[in-house]
Amino acid sequence: MEFERLSEQPAGSDLLYYPEYGKSGPSAIVHEIKEWRARNGKPGFKK
Repeated sequence: MEFERLSEQPAGSDLLYYPEYGKSGPSAIVHEIKEWRARNGKPGFKK
């Protein structure tokens, strides 16, 4: 899945299909990915 390749987030598509309680919706998913990438020394996304 392209989402998994681009985000590199270990939860992969589970972020989309099985979000944690209170962490659903586009902005919550993007926030989770950005936080994970920052914690793991990955670059952010371009605007």
